[in-house]
Amino acid sequence: MLPLISLVLIYGAMMFIWTFVFLNRSHDKVNQSFLIFLSNILVWMVLSNLNAVRVTGLAAKTVYWLSMMYLAITFLFFVYRLLKRRLDWLFYGFLGVNTLTIVVRYLYPMDYSDPTFWRMSDPVVAPLMSLTFSLPAVYALYLVLRQIFATEDTRQRAQLSYILVGIGLALVVSVLSEYLLPAVFHVTQELYLMYYAIAIFVVAIFISIMRYRLLNLRSDYIYRSLFLNASEGIILVNKTGRIVSINNIGKQILLDDRLDAGDLVSYYIPEYQFETDYQRHEVQCTLAGQERCLSLTQYPLEEPDRNSTKLLLLTDLTQAHRLLAQEKEHLLEKSTIDPLTGLLNKQYFIEKYGGLSEQLPRRKSLLFIDVDNFKTINDQYGHLVGDDVLRELAACMKSTVRSANEAIRFGGDEFVVILEDAGAEEAYLVAERVRKCAGSIEFSGGGKTFHMTLSIGIVEGEEPVNVLVEKADRAMYRSKNSGKNTTTRFENDETFHMKLS
Repeated sequence: MLPLISLVLIYGAMMFIWTFVFLNRSHDKVNQSFLIFLSNILVWMVLSNLNAVRVTGLAAKTVYWLSMMYLAITFLFFVYRLLKRRLDWLFYGFLGVNTLTIVVRYLYPMDYSDPTFWRMSDPVVAPLMSLTFSLPAVYALYLVLRQIFATEDTRQRAQLSYILVGIGLALVVSVLSEYLLPAVFHVTQELYLMYYAIAIFVVAIFISIMRYRLLNLRSDYIYRSLFLNASEGIILVNKTGRIVSINNIGKQILLDDRLDAGDLVSYYIPEYQFETDYQRHEVQCTLAGQERCLSLTQYPLEEPDRNSTKLLLLTDLTQAHRLLAQEKEHLLEKSTIDPLTGLLNKQYFIEKYGGLSEQLPRRKSLLFIDVDNFKTINDQYGHLVGDDVLRELAACMKSTVRSANEAIRFGGDEFVVILEDAGAEEAYLVAERVRKCAGSIEFSGGGKTFHMTLSIGIVEGEEPVNVLVEKADRAMYRSKNSGKNTTTRFENDETFHMKLS
């Protein structure tokens, strides 16, 4: 049995690191993979000691064995996450081969009463299985070594160097302990050398964490208070454009609670560029099927190194833009709606049709309506009654004209109605309905009653609006001159009186 003090030190160091990572855990994929690796080691260490004193059952022995056999796979998984690599066919291939090798091992006799029952003494089969189980760790070390030469980040190079040395030595010691000594030299050291291999690994990772900030583990209070619960969306982005970490508000703004480290920012914001230092830059994007407007501010965390991790601040401007659009629409409505009648006013008419000179996009009919003897009504019955006349006329127009058409108070007692895709005959019917509706309303003032009458001019065509208005106005005056309370159509520079019903 390993000396008690050595065992306590190894357990203490492993538990310290595992607890430190667990208490500072987040959704960061590197932290999660490292925690899985550490948990696998701890399970193996605890069960190995229990198995050594023969207090475990067959189920515990099986878990103990599997945790030992998958150490290299969980280490490779950690290295993939650390180097920001996606799980590829090689990883799944190693996983499949190792699992198949474990199944094949059951074909050979095993003495479960032996604490090291998985070991084999066959000089051919044992080294072959040793190689199979070690390949994932060897490939992981190759990836680490390649990254050491590729990276320009001195801190990452120091981190990876300690991992390379520590895990490399641990791998050599474990292969020596598990296969070479028992299979080739027939020397049994039980698990002594394996514990020392774990100790080497612990020291390497501990130095990387504490001296070179491996995993960038954060104070729980600062991380949760200033980052996770910030009132603004915050994303840490590496030079490949992938998310290192994101807070809760950032996930809410991007409408994806599953968004996590390793995901591409450009998948959510197609316009995003890592090289650009944004200053309240507004972008439009589609998130979860919704059109959103976001403000981006981005700058490097380490100013001298433009390729260092960058801090991206997100602000959702969607609601603010909607409110602004509503305010503009409200102001526009106030400036283009006649307060007395509720109809569109001449200002709207001028803005839409380009100062009255823009040609209509397609054929239309235009009605020019004038209240007969309106000045006399104001003089004889008062302006309040005159206002009632205009309001009632507007009500008749609203109830008669289709919503797709436009009824406009052109000025004073003059009104214009634009009928989309309507010919002169249809326009005449509309004009007559308006005229009859207005004529059916009784007004009173000064002890007298009266009914309003209308003179209406109609024109049909595709000419500029000012020309159509002029022609309809001339037709309306022909109605006036023909006795009023009449609808007249303009045609070929002559006006034709249309028979009253």
